[in-house]
Amino acid sequence: KAKELLEMNDGIFRSLSPAPLSGRLRLGIPSEFASTLLPGLIGEFSKRYPDVSLEVTSALSRDLLHRTKRDSFDLILALANPDEETQGELVLQDDIVWVGDSGLAVHGDAISLVLAPDGCVYRSRVIAQLKQQTRAWKIAYTNADLAGLTAAIQQGLGITALARASMPANLTVLKHRFLPDLGKVNICLFNQDSQHPVVSKTLAEFIKTRLTSAA
Repeated sequence: KAKELLEMNDGIFRSLSPAPLSGRLRLGIPSEFASTLLPGLIGEFSKRYPDVSLEVTSALSRDLLHRTKRDSFDLILALANPDEETQGELVLQDDIVWVGDSGLAVHGDAISLVLAPDGCVYRSRVIAQLKQQTRAWKIAYTNADLAGLTAAIQQGLGITALARASMPANLTVLKHRFLPDLGKVNICLFNQDSQHPVVSKTLAEFIKTRLTSAA
């Protein structure tokens, strides 16, 4: 029954969509969400819109939203601090959590960190919070890509911070008395596509559904 309803819904949606839909949809997305969200999304999207090419760029939220670059995208998923104004649609307010390898204990005199470069929301939050406490810390490794950070974590170089909804399955949330609370982050969508508004809206809905179900 559920399958029939879904098929009926898809049929109604297709009947409302301008056809045929073709061209490209340019998506900007932080690398951690590209790694966790996109594998499941790409198949669904291509089945619904086989003639639309999805062009994905991964970068820091700050870079995706920069005034010289944001017009290069039709749809942008980006992070924002809860206290800053944004033109984007708030999809989820998520916890920023400490993340590491479950097989490697956090120990030693200094907290060893693997972080994205300057401009990363997580990096800024981690450094701001650690500066307010007395335990020593150091940045052992910097990489803009989640795969690079994950590899460094699994090699024992340190720990990082991510939005809970973006955490890969092979890492775990860490809780220790010397790891300060990192607060919340807003996950927002910026839909600025005038070429294929129906397609952009559909991809935005896919992303919103997956993000809220993962939270």
